[in-house]
Amino acid sequence: MDEQVKTNAGQGLGIAGLVLGILSVILAIMGCTFLIALVFGAVGVILSAVGLSQAKRSNGAKGINMGGLVVSIIGVLMALTITVFLGSFIKKANDGNYWWNKLEQFENVSEEIDKEIEKELGYEEDKMEDLEKKMEELEGEIKDTVKEEVEKAKKEADESIKKAEEELDKLKDEQ
Repeated sequence: MDEQVKTNAGQGLGIAGLVLGILSVILAIMGCTFLIALVFGAVGVILSAVGLSQAKRSNGAKGINMGGLVVSIIGVLMALTITVFLGSFIKKANDGNYWWNKLEQFENVSEEIDKEIEKELGYEEDKMEDLEKKMEELEGEIKDTVKEEVEKAKKEADESIKKAEEELDKLKDEQ
């Protein structure tokens, strides 16, 4: 049996493709970096494919190249999925029947609610002012009534004192 010697042909490109593929997956997951992930993944696919081609021609190890190719393709697909999703989201947002307009409707509703609350508060303030006026009138009436009662009690007390003094004077005169 002839053992064929495996060479290192394409290994460097496979490692570079694998590293770029891993970076593209990580960047695609992170969110805002999906465009960079798309570029890294595409370059990783190209490097891994070239490395795999070199390994096939010169009987080199193909494992690292295949891994780099698979991971890079996954990174590209993830980045493309996010790109398409965000593109459709932005398109729907700009169509006019999406959440931007609904926010404006909420603003209009909130303005109407604010107006109603102000109107109700104004009505309540008017009621409070009327109530305060009535309370002041009652306080005035109570003060007047108390003054009258106090004066009446003073007069009665003065009359009682006068009567008592007259009786004392009578008793003094009799003695």
